[in-house]
Amino acid sequence: MVVAPPAPVERPLWLTVPGASAAVLLTWVGWLVLAALAPALLAASLGPAGAMLAVVTLGWWLARRAPEPGEALRRYHLDEAEVIAMGPGTAVRRLPWSEVVTLTETRHALVLEGRGTRLRLPLAAAVRSALLDRVAAGLAAELWALLDEGETVRLGPATDPLPRALAWWVYVPALAAGLAGAGTAGLAVALVVVLMERAVAGFRRRASSVTLDRGGVRVGRVVVPWSDAEVRQAEGGLQVEARGGACVLVPTRIANFWAAVPVIETKAQLGPYSATVRFRVRRGDRGLALVGEVEPTA
Repeated sequence: MVVAPPAPVERPLWLTVPGASAAVLLTWVGWLVLAALAPALLAASLGPAGAMLAVVTLGWWLARRAPEPGEALRRYHLDEAEVIAMGPGTAVRRLPWSEVVTLTETRHALVLEGRGTRLRLPLAAAVRSALLDRVAAGLAAELWALLDEGETVRLGPATDPLPRALAWWVYVPALAAGLAGAGTAGLAVALVVVLMERAVAGFRRRASSVTLDRGGVRVGRVVVPWSDAEVRQAEGGLQVEARGGACVLVPTRIANFWAAVPVIETKAQLGPYSATVRFRVRRGDRGLALVGEVEPTA
């Protein structure tokens, strides 16, 4: 008699992670000091305006490549019911999984929004797994229901870099440089560059927005109908193309991308037909993945 091995017991979620490394905060302090010294170091060769332009440019580069320094002062605790943000100091914020309405993957964080709360969890594998199972599956079911009811859903990315990241890496250092010698001319240059950068970021955000409806998926002016869609993973997102025709890229950084992927894949398989679909987390060759499973009809 062959006895099957017992099924592995799934442990309840109980995880605490730092928001960011302390090295990020130390790097920011060093950058702030360097920005304050920039007018004295660069004024002779670049002038006050040139020194400020250098500070803003390097700060923007850092904002794209480093987490927010303030996250080093926070810890996040995840359990079966909720996520708790602790810090700075004695500050505590709670967000139940059931109240999360948006999950967005940015360059350096997984951003959860719900109930007027926004939390930025680190991009750790354990955090990804927890959110995939407890948040993304429910969001996918809600998205499927909206499309089945004939609703139009627009998913847009966050501006890149995020405003809070710019505040840490650009705005505060630029103010320090202005007070340390760049003067009014330097601050005027910083203001013009910042406004132009935000305008470009807003345009890119609108251009990358994805619209889903009962008929298909649209990015910009390009529409791919579900009845003719083929889906495959691509660098930077999910590529949806019509057979021999239009092609769009659904970028990774749109809101609820993790939930949208199985919805788009299942819609492409079903074409114009409707079905009852259940979304589950499955382990595949690339690790955990959220998939849509069509329920059999009676």
